[in-house]
Amino acid sequence: MCYSKSVSELRSYGIPEITRGLRRQRYTLHKIDLLFKPDSGDKVELSPSWTQRDRLSGGQKKSGEIKVYIRKDSSGLYMDLQYTLSFADGKKNPVSLRYDLVRRESNLKPGTYRYYIKDPYSPDGVGICTRLYFIPELGEFVPRSVLTSWRVRYSQQRKGHKDRYFYPGTKTPDPKYRKTHYRGQETPFGRRSRELREEREYRDSLSLVGMGYGVGLIPREEEWELIREYCRVTGRKTVPRSPLSPRSRRLYLRTP
Repeated sequence: MCYSKSVSELRSYGIPEITRGLRRQRYTLHKIDLLFKPDSGDKVELSPSWTQRDRLSGGQKKSGEIKVYIRKDSSGLYMDLQYTLSFADGKKNPVSLRYDLVRRESNLKPGTYRYYIKDPYSPDGVGICTRLYFIPELGEFVPRSVLTSWRVRYSQQRKGHKDRYFYPGTKTPDPKYRKTHYRGQETPFGRRSRELREEREYRDSLSLVGMGYGVGLIPREEEWELIREYCRVTGRKTVPRSPLSPRSRRLYLRTP
């Protein structure tokens, strides 16, 4: 069982890091696929460093350096990961993993191709992914399809319906390079940005009432409407006392 809270807490390595590393050496995956001959011994080495803490062993620290080799054989390009797990007690465990790289035609620009990591753990064996995740208890980099068996979820999957309602993952679009109005009319981007802003303000008002800060700060009629909505979402029949006034009473869901 993996005790990591979410996918964001796991160390990962994938196609974006490979692309940046190859660009530093003036390579691309497409260029390597054209220049390298199968089983010729040609390779490109990438060396990212990483550190991971094992929670099952009381926070024992694992550190190491990955050697990533891009090679080519008769089946095509593949990625060879070689690293050594170093434990605090002096033990060392060398690990070597191989993941094939497959090419797919891009649906954004005809005639161009994108490279993906082949997922050998997929049910049909033809799954692809762009990122590998390091599971401390397993000591290996695995695709996303393996995370389910280790009970690793995304942060939104670990939240209850109340957390997802009051703290949604949708962010307000950045208007830095977009226009909210054009020729005196609101653009689709501006309308979506305004709707998200109004929704966030409404949910902030619900949270304000739920924490008991709404007494005296929100108009009475609007306060009772927010109390009803708060109780509907959370399933509560009451809201907490207001910390603003020591003599404030508990508010019950009833008409004023």
